[in-house]
Amino acid sequence: MKSLSKIIVRYLMTAVLILLITIFLNGFVYVVTAFQFVHASNTTPGAIQDLAEELTMEDGVISLTEQGQELADTAFQFAMLLDDDGNRIWSYHLPTDLPNLHYTASEIAVFSKWYLHDYPILCYVTDYGLLVAGAPKGSLFRYNILDSVDKIKYVAYMIPATLILNLVLVIILTIMWGIRFYQSLRTIAAGVESLSQEQPVTLPEKGMTELLAKQLNQTSKILTRQREHLAKRDDARTTWISGVSHDIRTPLSLIMGYASNLKEDCSLSEEQRHIAAVMESQSLQIKHLIEDLNLTSKLEYDAQPLRITSFSPSRLLRTIVSDCYNQELLAAHTLELFIDKEVEQICLDGDTALLTRAFLNLIQNSVRHNPHGCQIQICLSLEEGGVLFCYADDGSGIPSNVIASLTGQVPETEKTPHIMGLRIVTQIFKAHEWNLRFLDRHTISVFAKAASHKSVSQKKADQ
Repeated sequence: MKSLSKIIVRYLMTAVLILLITIFLNGFVYVVTAFQFVHASNTTPGAIQDLAEELTMEDGVISLTEQGQELADTAFQFAMLLDDDGNRIWSYHLPTDLPNLHYTASEIAVFSKWYLHDYPILCYVTDYGLLVAGAPKGSLFRYNILDSVDKIKYVAYMIPATLILNLVLVIILTIMWGIRFYQSLRTIAAGVESLSQEQPVTLPEKGMTELLAKQLNQTSKILTRQREHLAKRDDARTTWISGVSHDIRTPLSLIMGYASNLKEDCSLSEEQRHIAAVMESQSLQIKHLIEDLNLTSKLEYDAQPLRITSFSPSRLLRTIVSDCYNQELLAAHTLELFIDKEVEQICLDGDTALLTRAFLNLIQNSVRHNPHGCQIQICLSLEEGGVLFCYADDGSGIPSNVIASLTGQVPETEKTPHIMGLRIVTQIFKAHEWNLRFLDRHTISVFAKAASHKSVSQKKADQ
C-alpha cells in the first residue's frame, strides 16, 4: 500500500508540474505580448510630440521642417493647428472631408479622446496652438486605449490560438509522462512475469515504481533462496532414499534366499515352512515397496527418463493380463479385458515398462485390498481425439480421502493414508501427459491424447 501511495503522490505531483509549466509558458507569452502592446502604445503618442518639435514660424508663417514632413507622412495622414478660440490657423495634407475652419470646445474635447470623421486623432499643446494630428482611417483603435487595428486583430486571433496551444501542450506533456509511467509499469510487469516463471529478477529501483521494484527484487531474492534450499533438501532426500534402498537390498536378498530355502526344506514341519513362506512373501513386498519408493522419488523430481517407443495398447494390455494369470496373482479374482476392434490398429508412444508398472499397480491394488476376491474389468476404446483406458472393480473401492489426496484436493500430511502404488500410477500417466480421472470410487479412466497415436500400418511404413 505504501508503494501505491507513492505512485499516486508522484502522479499528482506530475499533474501539478504540468499545470505549472503551462502557467509559466502562458505567462511568458502574455508578458511578451503586453510588452509589444505597451511599446506600440508609447510609440504613437511619442510621434506627435516629435512632430510638434518640428513646427517652426518665420515671419508669422507656421511650417514643418523636412524631417517633420517625413514624420507626418510616415506616422499620420494630416496635421493642423488650432488657436485658443478653435480656429484653424495651419494645416498639412488636410483631407477634403474636413472643411471646418473652426471647432468648438465640445468638438475639440470629443475628437481629442475619440475620432474626427473616423480619423483617429492625437492632440498636443504647442507654443503655436493645439496640434491636431490624424492617422489614416482604420489604422488605430481608440477606446481608453490606443493601438493599431492589426494588433487588436492579433489579440483576437491569439486568444483561441493560445487555448489550442495550451491544450496541445497539456496533451503532449501528459503523453510524455504517460509513456514514462508506462515504461515503469512495463518493467514491473516483466518482473512479475519472470517471477511467475521462477526466474531471478533484478529491476532498476528508480522512478514512480521504485518501491514496487524494490519489493519485487526482495521477493525474487527470497524465492531464489527458497528454491536453493528446496533443491538441496530434495537432493538430500533423493540421495538418502537411494542410499537406504541400496543398503537394504543386500540383506533383504539374503533373507528372501534363506526363507525360500527353508520353505522348500522337507525336514521342517509344515508350520515352520509356512512361516518361511510368509517371511519370503513379506520380504518380497518390502522389495516392491523399496522399488516403488525409488520410482516415485525419481518421477517426482523428473529424474526418471522416459524411454519412448511406439507400442500397441491392445497388445500391451493382453500381455499384462496374461502375466497376472501366469504369476497366479488372481487366485480369488477375475480379470476381464474388453478391447474395441478399432483400437487393434492403433499405436501409441510411451514408455512400455512404466505403463506396464502402472497397470500392474492398479491390478495389485484391487487384489491387495479385496482379499476375498472381486471382479476387475479393463476396457480399451477409441474416443474422439485419442484412446480411452477404463479400469474398474466391484470391490471395496478407493477411499474418498485417498482420491482427494491424489487429485490435490487436500494437502498430504503424516495422517495421509498409504497410497504409494496409486501415487506412482498418477505420476506415470502424468509424465506421459495422459489425462487420469477418478470417475467414482470403483472406476478410473485414462485418456491418451490423439497427437501421440498412429496406426500400425503407419508404424510399419516408418520402419
